[in-house]
Amino acid sequence: MNCYKIVLDYIDTIENNEPIFIEDVKKHVATFYEGEDLTKLFNNVKAVLYRLKKEGKVAQAEKGIYYKPTQTIWGRESVPPIHKIRKYKYIMEKDGTLKGYITGAKLFNMMGLTTQVPRRTDIATNECKNANKYINDKYQVIIRKPKIKVTNENYKYLQLLDILANDDKINIEVENEEDILYQYMKEYELDFEKVLKYARETNNKNVLTKLWTLAR
Repeated sequence: MNCYKIVLDYIDTIENNEPIFIEDVKKHVATFYEGEDLTKLFNNVKAVLYRLKKEGKVAQAEKGIYYKPTQTIWGRESVPPIHKIRKYKYIMEKDGTLKGYITGAKLFNMMGLTTQVPRRTDIATNECKNANKYINDKYQVIIRKPKIKVTNENYKYLQLLDILANDDKINIEVENEEDILYQYMKEYELDFEKVLKYARETNNKNVLTKLWTLAR
């Protein structure tokens, strides 16, 4: 089976207007060519996607992201919804593996701790490789590196620690903050010993102090 057919068959499994990441295409193709020169193989994948783009079978949302377009009722070519690209680019792999989570003012708002509605959504993601924050206005996000690598098992713990740390100095507009945090821990069945473990790993004394207050 040649590379063109493998890529085309893979793309045929994707719904219209769903983001198709070139890295996912590469991983899929690599399973058919074990032991092959991956650099050469991945160059072939790029060439195939370029050909499919010229043939009108895919369109490009941005570098490394493609999709199968449809025509809107106004006769324009559709594009993937921003929230889908944002989700798969920063928060979750297509197989359900988590790599990021919402934090900052958006998280505080979702928790009912503030009425502040931020223009951009803060996301802590494994995709951010250093301590700098990055603004992506196209997707209305601010990307930051998580204090601990994000997994499906720990992201709710990390969100709790971010609320306790409140590094962005978000104004808490409620008087029952502790009740809300208790309810959060109960709803997601968070183990207090694990909360402490992650808190110690972040080495944030303010978080540890607040946790001991909650434990009383």
